[in-house]
Amino acid sequence: MELTEFFQEIKTPATILHVVGIVFGMGGAFVSDILFSFFSIDKKLNDTETSTLSVLSRIIFYSLILITLSGAVIFLSDTEKYLSSAKFLAKMSILAVLLINGYILNKSVWPHLLNKKFFKLKRERGVRRLAFVCGAISVTSWLSVFTLGILDSLNMTYFSIISLYLLITFLGVIVSLFVEKKELD
Repeated sequence: MELTEFFQEIKTPATILHVVGIVFGMGGAFVSDILFSFFSIDKKLNDTETSTLSVLSRIIFYSLILITLSGAVIFLSDTEKYLSSAKFLAKMSILAVLLINGYILNKSVWPHLLNKKFFKLKRERGVRRLAFVCGAISVTSWLSVFTLGILDSLNMTYFSIISLYLLITFLGVIVSLFVEKKELD
């Protein structure tokens, strides 16, 4: 059996795992973004809130691993088709943004969230803004990956798809900074 045939044989279970990963990853990201905004209203994170965000962060992390591995199987089932698809290439680019965004959240924001006065200290303002910006990038990226994944076909170039994604993400960042200022100033 040729390697491509092997990946074609396991494409259906890989697709199911892929969808499950997206559901949990996107769901976890949305819930954590909503809860973070809700938790920030009283300008403090208690142990339960921190623990909840930590669990959601792990769910998102493992979902991204599942999405990446199952996506690799799907890709290897027909590499020629996927490499010539602007939709697929845009989806992979946005997935890369999600991975980088997650890394920034975990390395640059999370350690500051453990500080009980994170929402009140002026010196934490830049990190708070970064947290809200990363939240906006997360929401727009997950929605974009999901949308691109469910569309059967898309008559747009890679540049057009990415340009639209960047525009929507930019608008999301502006809104997130407005919300951060309104809630935490």
